[in-house]
Amino acid sequence: MNRRNFVLKSLLSVGGLIPFRKTFLSTTSYQKTMNKKISKKHDLKFKQAFPGLMGVDIMAHAYPIEPFLVFTEFRMTRPVFGPHPHAGISVMTYMLPDSKESFINRDSQGDFSYIEPGGMHIMQAGSGMHHDEFPKVTGNESHGFQIWINHADKNRFVEPKSMHASAHEVPEKITDDYKVRIVHGEFEEMTTHYKMVTAVNLFHIFLQPNKSISLDAMPMAFVYGLNGKGQSEGETIQAQTLVHYSLEGNKVTINASDEGLECMFATGTPHNEPITYGGPFVMTTPEQMAETQRRFSRGEMGKLEPYKG
Repeated sequence: MNRRNFVLKSLLSVGGLIPFRKTFLSTTSYQKTMNKKISKKHDLKFKQAFPGLMGVDIMAHAYPIEPFLVFTEFRMTRPVFGPHPHAGISVMTYMLPDSKESFINRDSQGDFSYIEPGGMHIMQAGSGMHHDEFPKVTGNESHGFQIWINHADKNRFVEPKSMHASAHEVPEKITDDYKVRIVHGEFEEMTTHYKMVTAVNLFHIFLQPNKSISLDAMPMAFVYGLNGKGQSEGETIQAQTLVHYSLEGNKVTINASDEGLECMFATGTPHNEPITYGGPFVMTTPEQMAETQRRFSRGEMGKLEPYKG
């Protein structure tokens, strides 16, 4: 099941969300200055989801990426989903700098934001809220990432809020070898002014030809290729390649070929808790999911009318 089916199943039958559970277990602890090994590599492709939406979906029930739950590179030219709710997670939208169009984000908390190319927006849904996102101008292509980040059970029902960073507010570290855009988290001495309740690092990396970078990594780590070519631990990385690393170790090294390499790097610590999915809602137990659906039916997650421009 992919992200589109998660969302659409819930929108078509709000009272009939189908939960399922998956438990992630890890006993890994950090080891001093040890490079991670690659556990799996996947060469992925864009697929058309709906008219106006192409995507590469990476889902936690298919790939071991938790605390990330959904990691989707998308190309969208028109509104697709309409207003819909989320609860129990944070939803991040990062627009790639090469995007031809900005994204509009609006939510039931009153936020209305333009996510420009290079900008970022987080909806920390927590106890529940609605949002709607779509290209600013229909027909122009918005290119970016939609990312769901899991909350620990203790943070499932935090107060909903939105966080936003324009392109110039996303920190950048630039050297002769690379540029790193710190979309969320910390890199060397730099950190984002916005922080989710789940600690993750997400970097957009541009490596110069034949240069390399060594990154601190939490237990879960992966690299996703965007442009150019490179390698890590002997495996080739290119556009739409997913390289997932072992839990052991705390360093990831990425090397660019003579083409240079543009990629995303994501790392975090799995919560090691059961997960119950229900469309746009993510909970720890089926009982929490049932109560969340009841709260939604009672209108306790606010309301967002369709956009009329």
